[in-house]
Amino acid sequence: MTSKTARWNLIATVVVVLFIVWWIDPAGRAPQWARFWARQHPAVVHLPIGFLLFGAILALFRRWQKSESPSSTEQAALVLGGWGAVLAAAAGSWLIQMGAFPADALQWHRIIGFLIPILAAATVWLGILRQQSGARTAVWGLLIGSLMIGGHLGGEMSHGKAYVTEYAPSLLKPVVGEAPTLATRFDVSAPDSTTVYEAFAAPIMQAYCTSCHGEGRTKGGLDLTTADAIATHQTDTEDDPLITWGDASASLLIQRIKLPAEHGRAMPPQPDARPMTHADVELLAWWVNSESGFDQTIADAPRTPAIELLLQAYGLEEQESGVFALNPPPADSASIDVVRQLGARITQVASDRWFLEWASPSTESLHDDAALDLAGQVISMDLSGGSASDDDLARIASFSLLTSLDLSETSVTGASLDALASLEFLTRLNLFGTRVDDAALEHLASFPSLESVYLWNTDVSEEGVAQLRNALPNATINVGE
Repeated sequence: MTSKTARWNLIATVVVVLFIVWWIDPAGRAPQWARFWARQHPAVVHLPIGFLLFGAILALFRRWQKSESPSSTEQAALVLGGWGAVLAAAAGSWLIQMGAFPADALQWHRIIGFLIPILAAATVWLGILRQQSGARTAVWGLLIGSLMIGGHLGGEMSHGKAYVTEYAPSLLKPVVGEAPTLATRFDVSAPDSTTVYEAFAAPIMQAYCTSCHGEGRTKGGLDLTTADAIATHQTDTEDDPLITWGDASASLLIQRIKLPAEHGRAMPPQPDARPMTHADVELLAWWVNSESGFDQTIADAPRTPAIELLLQAYGLEEQESGVFALNPPPADSASIDVVRQLGARITQVASDRWFLEWASPSTESLHDDAALDLAGQVISMDLSGGSASDDDLARIASFSLLTSLDLSETSVTGASLDALASLEFLTRLNLFGTRVDDAALEHLASFPSLESVYLWNTDVSEEGVAQLRNALPNATINVGE
């Protein structure tokens, strides 16, 4: 090949590449005939890579023989590889119009895809100019580097982060980067202040959706890049709003991503884009099911067992709630000794925190001043079978951390049960064998956290129990059935 032919090959390559960049708008819609060619991109792209790598091998062999002049075979491999790369770039540009790909990787993959054919043509031209050996080496390096980086980005777009480097030898890990782990995919380090949208919904939509529904490209008039854009979006029909907070099944966003991949309206569109994983679909549905929308924090959002399992997989430790989220100060040892001498049995529940259990059939210790020193540590109190009565309930209410209270087989009638309504952590109340009646149950209906109430062998009626169950639908009312 002559220098003139090589120069015109370079000029023609640059012109055609620029024409493709100008002609095929990434935000446009591929015509029907172009869609067929777009789908050939994964197959077409491998052919020029093979030609270019073959040319690189011939160039290395030539350098080993200390020859400056490229052979006609080497030049032909570069020319065929360069023009094959032009065709692959055109197919890839149309494929961008059809699919949803990660925006960050897509931008560089596209730039490198256009750069490769220009570098191939420049390598042919510089190979003929013998005095340009330094420039020739530099362009060869850029070409091989572009092939490697472009291939890496293509694999990442099709198969996910670190697909190419996941099994790289340990010596290469510092260079190519570690494969992301489940614990690093989402930021769950501050569940009390990070919203579900920030931690999960936004990253998932960035990975799957915003290349088609984002800045500069809003297919269907939909922009999913920001909370404001999502909140203000109006769908075409009232029957299918984009998001119905608290009801994922009625939300168009969730309906589309749950459609079978073969469905024409499935999102992300298949087979051009990576399908959304089942875990990501569940996390998006969890976000939509939250009635607080963009403000619900990870810690406050209600969780199903499946979501709890996903959060743990992504590095969120089991979150303690209620009284167990507190860390009370150490109990006064002198006060513990006093109430023990008065007949109470005091036990520390955990070795790392000062949660105490109190058990005593007598209420004498309960009314001693030393008892109040322990009111900020006692979480369980067992007064069963003893002398407890309605007169003791106000004193019991001063133990603000109580989660469990056993008053079974005492003389409590329930007339003063309203005194216990201030116990915000009380989840279990045992009134078995007491003289509690329906009037007392009216007080229990206002208790904020009750999960189980034991009323077996009391004076309550079936009607009173039914009313209590209606008032506390999430609590277990045990009447010995």
